[in-house]
Amino acid sequence: MSQPDLETRIRTCRQCPLVETCRMPVPGQGNFSASILFVGEAPGKQEDEQNAPFVGRSGQLLTSILEELGYLRERDYYITNIVKCRPPNNRDPNGEEIAICSAYLVEQIETMRPSVIVTLGRFSFQFLVPGRGMTESRGRCFRIHAVAGRSLSFAPVVLACYHPAVALYDPKKRGIITDDLSILPSLVQQLSVSDS
Repeated sequence: MSQPDLETRIRTCRQCPLVETCRMPVPGQGNFSASILFVGEAPGKQEDEQNAPFVGRSGQLLTSILEELGYLRERDYYITNIVKCRPPNNRDPNGEEIAICSAYLVEQIETMRPSVIVTLGRFSFQFLVPGRGMTESRGRCFRIHAVAGRSLSFAPVVLACYHPAVALYDPKKRGIITDDLSILPSLVQQLSVSDS
């Protein structure tokens, strides 16, 4: 499955009721050939309106942090969400919506084959690394072999990171997020050596 084909299938998906309450599914954005994939929970209001992930206030903060670290979305990473349609009133997606939509995330992971998956917030972290708490896990790496019971053909590393929205409410968290993301260059390099 190529990236354009996969994104077309996501944009035209009608498998769950969320598509009736959003403008259009949001597949993701960035460099699909990069070695870093960021995964959030679901699009918000701005993301739904602009048909791009992480473009609201918290997304702008994340982009700013990453640019300070030398990372550009178009060049260095791809960013998406578990659920591709905005839930009404930004509520959490329910189990049925996640079960249906997460198959696309698994396909994106398998097609992109990133070395590192950065989870943004508790929701995406616990989806990819079930049974672990976010507070004690943030800044740590976990190698995974499956997603939601579906085996992967390779074993990417998951880096647990706070959602950038927390830094909007608690500015001290910005430094923590920056520190956690600052390990990406050495982590990617280390993985490219060990996986080659």
